Formats: sequence, C-alpha cells, structure tokens
Amino acid sequence: MNRSPGKKSPLRLRPDLEFQPMEYQGRKGVLVSDRLGLIKNPVLLQGEALEVLALIDGQHDDQDIRLEFMRKRGYSLKGAGLVGEILQSFRQLWLLDTSEFQRRKQELIQEFAALPVREPALAGEAYPEKPEELKKLLSEILELENLPPEMARLVSDRNPTVLVAPHIDLRRGQRLYSLAYRSLVGKKFRRVIVLGTGHAVENGNISLSEKDFSTPLGLVKTEKELVKNLRKAGGSLVAPDDFAHKKEHSIEFQLLFLQHLLGNDFQLVPVLFGSFQPWLETAGRASEIPGFKPFLDVLAGAAAEPGTLVVAGVDFCHVGPRFGHQQAASELKEEVVAYDRELVEALIHWQPESFWGQVRESGDRFNLCGFPVLASLLEIFQKREGFFLGYELSEEQATGSAVSFASLLYF
Repeated sequence: MNRSPGKKSPLRLRPDLEFQPMEYQGRKGVLVSDRLGLIKNPVLLQGEALEVLALIDGQHDDQDIRLEFMRKRGYSLKGAGLVGEILQSFRQLWLLDTSEFQRRKQELIQEFAALPVREPALAGEAYPEKPEELKKLLSEILELENLPPEMARLVSDRNPTVLVAPHIDLRRGQRLYSLAYRSLVGKKFRRVIVLGTGHAVENGNISLSEKDFSTPLGLVKTEKELVKNLRKAGGSLVAPDDFAHKKEHSIEFQLLFLQHLLGNDFQLVPVLFGSFQPWLETAGRASEIPGFKPFLDVLAGAAAEPGTLVVAGVDFCHVGPRFGHQQAASELKEEVVAYDRELVEALIHWQPESFWGQVRESGDRFNLCGFPVLASLLEIFQKREGFFLGYELSEEQATGSAVSFASLLYF
C-alpha cells in the first residue's frame, strides 16, 4: 500500500504475545508464543532478529527501524535489506499487529463463538488425553498428601463452600492440588462456580461462557441462565465474546479434579477475570470498581445457595527475569514469601480491604496473577471460616524465575 509523503505506518507487536527470555547454544534469545494459536510452535528469536524486535515500539515504521538498526550496527545498505527480510518474516510468523492479523483474529473469535462446547485445550499436552491415563494421574496426585487429622474431621462433617487451588502445571503443583482437592473426596455439589485468571481477557474485565465444557473425562453442562444473568449484571465490564476461554487453563485444570471427584452431574459456572490494574490506586476493594457491584451481587446470591461450591483457580506471585524483574527469583525469594504470607493472612481472615491494600502498596511488584480472582472472591460472602492448607514457591532454574501458589479451604 502506497503512503502519502510524510505519513507513517508505525509497526506494532501483537499485544497478546508472550515473551520468555532464555539461552540457546550459549546465546541470549527470546521465545515468543501466543494464546491465540496462530503461532503453532514457539518462535526463538536471537541475534539480529532480537535487535529488530526491540526497535518495534508502535511509533516507528519500517524505514525508521531500518535506519536505527543501521545506525546502531554501522552496517552498509546491506543492513537495510536484512531488516526488511526480518520484518517480513515477523509478518509471516504473525508477530505483528497488522490488518491481516486483526482479520484472522476476528475469524477465530467468530468460529469459537459458534461452537456449543468448549473442547479441552491442553489434553495430550499438559495432561494425558486418554481417560484412563488421566484418571491414573489424578489419583496419584490426590494420594500425595493427607489432610491434617483436625482438618480431615472437619471435612468429614461439613461441606466446603470455597476452595482455593493452583492453576500451575499439574505436576509442578501436584502437592498443593492434592491438599486442596482431598477435601472434596466423597462430596456432592449441584453447582460449581469456578473463578479463573483470564490470561487473555480483552475488551472487558470479565469473560463468561455459556458453552458446555468437555474434557477427556466427559461433558459438564454450564448453567446458562445464571451465566446470562451475570452477563447482564456485569454490563460493559463483561467482554462481548467468550474467546478468552478457548485456551485458558485456569478453569480447565480445576475441572479435571472436579470431574474426577464429583462426576459430571454438577452444573458449571465458568468465570474468568482480567486485570484490575486500572482501579488499583482508586479503589479500596473490588466492590468499589465502578459498575462491578451488581455483578458481584448476582454471583454472591448464587454462591449462597445450598449445594454450591466456589473454586478459585489461581497462582500467586510471578518473579524473576521471565516476568520482567532484573533480579533472579532466588534473590527475591525472602521478600516474596513474606509478601505471600501477608496476603494469605488477609484471605484467611476474610479482609478484602487489607488484601487490596497490600497489593496496592507493593505496586503489584510481584505480579500477583490471582489478584482479580481473589479480590472478587472476598466480596462474594460476608465472612467465611478459612484454613490454610499449604504453600510453595516453585523455581524454574532455566530462567531464574519462580511462581508461588497456595491452597486454602473455607466452610
């Protein structure tokens, strides 16, 4: 497309890309992937490609980037051709926010919207696709830990009303999954509201789906009427489509344990929460977000009904170079554990203002990905009797990064 003199077409990277710093064959690089699925396999960028990537800032066009690359590297005109080739490869790999990308994205959103069932996104990748193999894995995980005797006695006499469990990889978080879901052995619920972190929520802060959910363990029906009521109550805070659910694992992983323990007869209410960062400084708790209280009221009414369980599928802090920190997770470990301890105290004692305030005071420095879910959870009931089951900070040696997570139980 021809440009008029002086008119620029700045290049932008897709806003939904995920970048993971890493080393390969002794050279620094970045592994690029997406949740949309257009990038079939993660792309490793090194050398000149990585330098060009760093120059794409949404303000400069192809020519600007060529000139800046040549200035930095002192290349001849040959360098301009190299940059052109790299930018073309970026387009072909769907790394750039182009009109072709936007068109394809809308096609994918419409294709997913037309489906009656949300199929499993991670079967055969994050967990076994064959039902018997999956059941075996889930049974092994559940057998890893026993609840403390006092907690086991409480669970034998009473049904939990709220469960907080990780959404990290099943193997990596297996001990905390075990502690959380042991409390549901032998229990029955007619409805389970699963609140998950929406890593890909756009054009809203909540994503709802009326689709039934399928896993290798069968189909679970979604409570469509309640989802419709939530959508109406949430207004503009609710995303206009349910595309964020397509590849999201924070609900999918919970559903596996729920099906394994409860069967498929309960009705599911799947809710994903996007970022609350726009209100972190201006609100004192989630219910103070403009327009959010009607949604919370409908959710609270459903949660209070007999036979209802609320599950929060969340991880806690994300620290280290992979998550934007200059320091390795090992250097931040002491601070992170202390921070998480304070957050858990606020959660156990059901203190929404204290929980929100701690995140605000830290500037969310440690990337608490479960913040919107947990802040909303604290608004759904007036008060719950809470118990801390366990905590871990799982380090990833290859990237010097770490993720923390905890399991909590409420009656």
